[in-house]
Amino acid sequence: MAELLAAAPSLLARLFIALDGHDYDALTDCFAPDGVWLRQGKTLSGRGQIRQTLMETKPAIRTTIHQLSNVCIDSVSADSGSGRFYLAVYRHDSGSPPPYPVPTPRNLGLCKVDYVLVDKTWLVQRMQTGPYVFTTT
Repeated sequence: MAELLAAAPSLLARLFIALDGHDYDALTDCFAPDGVWLRQGKTLSGRGQIRQTLMETKPAIRTTIHQLSNVCIDSVSADSGSGRFYLAVYRHDSGSPPPYPVPTPRNLGLCKVDYVLVDKTWLVQRMQTGPYVFTTT
């Protein structure tokens, strides 16, 4: 369990930092090749569909910051595990450069994630973000 507990926060941070930076190749590298993301009411299956959906739905003028906390591991075996984490999403849409006024979180909730060990590297096999407990939408 210690190995996954050590790897999970960094893996999730890399994933969401890549999302915030519109770096969809780095983001999809955090998923297993057949990984699944339940996002905004849709099931995205595989790295290709995840990348394509983000390219089509996240405008270049959208600045986001995804803040993770309370990353925990609920179960682990030799090559898989599962856990949860809280996610707060801050968002601002603007064609002008930052700095922007500090927004209130747009969404806040508990997320679920399943991990898989692939070639000695922990990756996301399945992740569910939402439905959120608190939302401004």
